[in-house]
Amino acid sequence: MRRRGRLGIRTRWVLPAGAVVIAGGVLAGTVLASAAAPALPRQTPAQLLAAMQHATLPPAMTATISQSANLGFPALPDIGGMASSPMSAAALISGTHTVQVWYAGPRHLRVALPVSFGETDLRVNGSQVWLWDSRGQTATHFVAPSSARPMPGQVNPAPGSREPDPLAGLTPLQAAQRVLAMVGPTTKVAVPGTIEVAGRAAYQLVVAPRASQSLVGRIVIAVDAKTHLPLSVQVFARGSSSPAFQVGFTSLSLARPAMSNFTFTPPAGAKVKTAKLPLPALMPGAGSMPGAGRLPGAARPGARDGHGPLGGAQTFGKGWLTVAAIPAGLPGAAAGPTGSGSAAYQSSLKITGPAGQGLGMLRVLMKAMKPVHGTWGSGRLLRTTLFSVLLTSKGQLLVGAVTPAVLYADAAKVK
Repeated sequence: MRRRGRLGIRTRWVLPAGAVVIAGGVLAGTVLASAAAPALPRQTPAQLLAAMQHATLPPAMTATISQSANLGFPALPDIGGMASSPMSAAALISGTHTVQVWYAGPRHLRVALPVSFGETDLRVNGSQVWLWDSRGQTATHFVAPSSARPMPGQVNPAPGSREPDPLAGLTPLQAAQRVLAMVGPTTKVAVPGTIEVAGRAAYQLVVAPRASQSLVGRIVIAVDAKTHLPLSVQVFARGSSSPAFQVGFTSLSLARPAMSNFTFTPPAGAKVKTAKLPLPALMPGAGSMPGAGRLPGAARPGARDGHGPLGGAQTFGKGWLTVAAIPAGLPGAAAGPTGSGSAAYQSSLKITGPAGQGLGMLRVLMKAMKPVHGTWGSGRLLRTTLFSVLLTSKGQLLVGAVTPAVLYADAAKVK
C-alpha cells in the first residue's frame, strides 16, 4: 500500500518551478567523459555502494562544474527577469550552466558563476564575505550579524550527524547521495564498466527503478576510483538514450588552491555597499547552482510543511513513485486558460521573490496543460520527459516523476 505523509519545507522541489530542481538536462558526453575506458579492478555493485556511503567533499579542490537541463517544458517568457537569471527557477528547466569553484575548507571558498556579459563571484575568506556582480559593477561586503553566527558552510550539525557539505547542490555529491538513499528492493543496480571523467578514472554505477510507472529510466553515476567521490550524475527518462539531467565535473584538481583566490578588493569605480550576511541564502548549497535540490522521488514522507505557500502539502507513495500534492490556490483553478476559475487563480499569483517566480511559472505552464478527467475528478495535465503535473479542479497541484495514472490515483486520495 502506498503511504501518505506530509511534505517537509525543504522538499519544495514539487512546484513545477522547483519540481525540476534536479531533473533535467543534456550535456554532450564528450564534455564530461573521454571515450577511453580506464582499466580498473572489478567492483561489484554492493562494494561500490558501500564505498560511496563514506564519500565526502575533499578538503581542497579547484573545479569546474557543468549542469544542463532539457525537460520538455514549454518556452517561458522572462517573468520578472527570472528567465534571464542563471539562478532562477526558469533556469532549472532548460539550458546549460557552468560554475567554477575554489575550495580550501568552509572558511575559504570562492564560487564564480558566469552570466551574460559578466560574472557573479562569491568569495569567503575567513570572516570576510564579498559578492561581486561585474554586470552592475557592484561589490557587496557582507557582515555577520554576530560573531557567534557560523560563516557560510559552517552550519552546526546535529549530534552524531555527518559534517554538512558546504558545496551541497553545486557538486554531484549531494545528488548521488539522494540516489543512494533510494536504493532498495524497488531498484536495480549494476556496474557495467568504467569511464574517465574530468581526467579521473571512474566506475559507472547504474541505478534503475523497477516500477514501470516511474518516468525515470535510469540514473548513471560516475564514481571516482580513488576517492569514491561522485564525479557526475546523469538522469535518463524512461526509453531515452540521452540524459534528461546531468551535473558533473568538467575539470577537477584536489590540490589546495592559492589563497589569493579568496581575497577580494573592489576595483576602482565599483559601487560598494555593506549588508548583513544572509547566511541561508549565501551558503553555496542553498541554490547557488541551478539544479540544487532533490531528485525525483526524494521527498521524505512524514515531514511537515506548515509555512508559506506550500503549507499543508502532502506526499503519497514512496521511493520512485513519490507524488507531492500541494494546495495550489483557489478551487476551479483548472477550469482552463480562458475559464473564470483559471483567471481568478492566475490573478491571485503575485510574482515576488523565488516563491513568486515559481507561482508565476505555474501560471504560464497552465496554458500548456490539457484538460483531463476521470473517477478522481477533473483537472489539467502537463506531461514532460521526467515529470507529470496535475492541477485539479479542487485547486490541488500534484507532481511526481511518474506516469499520469499514478497522479490520478493519488488525486482521489487528497483530502
